[in-house]
Amino acid sequence: MRLRPSVLPDSLTSLAAAGLLAGAFLFAANTARAEAVSAHYQVYFGGFHVLDAQALWQSSASDYRLAAEAETQGFIGWLNPWKGTTQSDGRIAGDRIIPRHHENWGTTTEESEESTVELTYDRAGDLTRTRVQPEQDFEGRVPLPDDAGKGTLDPMSVIAGLSELLRKSGRCEGTFAVFDGRKRYDLMVSDAGETDLEASDYSIYAGPARGCRLDYKMLGGHKKERNKYVETVRERIVWVARPADGAPLIPVRLKIETAYGTLMGHLTGFARGPQVAQKLAE
Repeated sequence: MRLRPSVLPDSLTSLAAAGLLAGAFLFAANTARAEAVSAHYQVYFGGFHVLDAQALWQSSASDYRLAAEAETQGFIGWLNPWKGTTQSDGRIAGDRIIPRHHENWGTTTEESEESTVELTYDRAGDLTRTRVQPEQDFEGRVPLPDDAGKGTLDPMSVIAGLSELLRKSGRCEGTFAVFDGRKRYDLMVSDAGETDLEASDYSIYAGPARGCRLDYKMLGGHKKERNKYVETVRERIVWVARPADGAPLIPVRLKIETAYGTLMGHLTGFARGPQVAQKLAE
C-alpha cells in the first residue's frame, strides 16, 4: 500500500499524528495470528470532519507488518490538502519487538512539497540507516541527541509492542523509546479503565471499551515553540473494544481534548481476511 510521498499542516501535526496512532493501534490483543485485519476511521475536530484514516495489520508468531494511510478532509482538506502513508515490518522474538524496516511518505497537491523518511535496522533491531528527504531544518527546533536512534523503535513498531502488551496482559501499560527519523520522544501508555460508549451516528460501535491513555515526552527534533493545539492538550485517550463477535480488540474511539476544541476519532469500518492481506502486500 503506497501513496505519493508530504507535510501535514503544522497546526494539526500532533493532533493528526495521534489520530493516525489510534488507527494504527488497532491491531491488538488476542487476534488470530496470521489473520490480516483492517479498520477505517473518520476524525473530527470541533465538530468538523478533518481526516480519514485506514490501518492494516498482519502478524505471525514471529513476524509483523503494519500500514496506515490518511488524508485531510473538509475545509482543512481544501485549505491544506495532505495525504500520507506509513508502514513497518519486523520480527517478534519472545517479549522483544525487532524492527526491520520503516517508511513514511506524504504529499500535498504541490509536488514540490514532499517528505520521505526511511529507517533500516540490522538483525538485532539496531538502527543502521536513516534517510530523510528533505533534510530536517533544525532552526527553531530542539537538537536531536547524538544517539537519537539507539535503543528505539519506529512509531509503527511501537504499535506492535503495544499489541503484544495487550495480548499478554489485557491492559494498556508501557513506555517506549521512539525515533521517527526527525524526532526522538518517549511514548507513555497507561490504563484509563473501562466505560460504556454510547451509540453515535458517527461510529459503527457502541458498548463496553477499555481506555488507553497516551502521553509523550519530547527529547529532540521538536519545535521549541509548540503550537496552541499541542500546548493545551489535556488528555489523549484511545478506547479499544471488539467491534463484532470473534473480532480482535481494536480502537473504536479516540478523544483528545484541547483548549481550542476536541478531536474525536470514530471507527467507521472493519474487515479481515484474504482481501485485507492482499491490500497489505501491495
